[in-house]
Amino acid sequence: MADIKIIDLRSDTVTKPTPAMRRAMAEAEVGDDVFGDDPTVKRLEAMAAEMLGKEAALFVPSGTMANQVSLHTASQRGDEVLCGTDCHIINYEVGAPAVLSGLMMHPLPDEKGILSADTIEKNIRPRNIHNPLTAIVALENTHNRAGGTIYPLDAIAEIEKVARRYGLWMHLDGARLWNAHVATGIPLDTYAGHFDSVTVCLSKGLGAPVDR
Repeated sequence: MADIKIIDLRSDTVTKPTPAMRRAMAEAEVGDDVFGDDPTVKRLEAMAAEMLGKEAALFVPSGTMANQVSLHTASQRGDEVLCGTDCHIINYEVGAPAVLSGLMMHPLPDEKGILSADTIEKNIRPRNIHNPLTAIVALENTHNRAGGTIYPLDAIAEIEKVARRYGLWMHLDGARLWNAHVATGIPLDTYAGHFDSVTVCLSKGLGAPVDR
């Protein structure tokens, strides 16, 4: 009977560390991260910041935590976040924006995960004492529930123009941004350059020991 190899496609997070990766984990130089004494984490953060063209990066245990830290630092309690109906932050992060930051999520209709600049602009609330303050636009690239749809760069640029005009923070849930980069050849820092904050994830198809 021939050997049968089963490929697990339930999620891009089910890959397991290879022997080489386990060895790298065991041999990694470590230290106390609170005191800034972990050279491996510091090197990883510096590498991520350089790749994304950002001033600094912060390593956290999960993509959900990364998104929530980003939203929290860019908002006040009672602020509103514009995002797509099927985005990860709404559907898979256990109501964390409300619980942790007191944020109101405003889901907007999208086309296979892609929002239009016009939709964004029409849903920015006028400044009024009765309204929550529209403060953040959150996009997702690639888009999980839309089957890995890649956000077109021109669509991102048009949304950014609207966001800047109204003084809104731009956040990118880029858990799978590496996939968009590989598929299009567009540099990571080109994508990231349109956003004030960006999250990326190391457990997506790399066999990395994150979330294990």
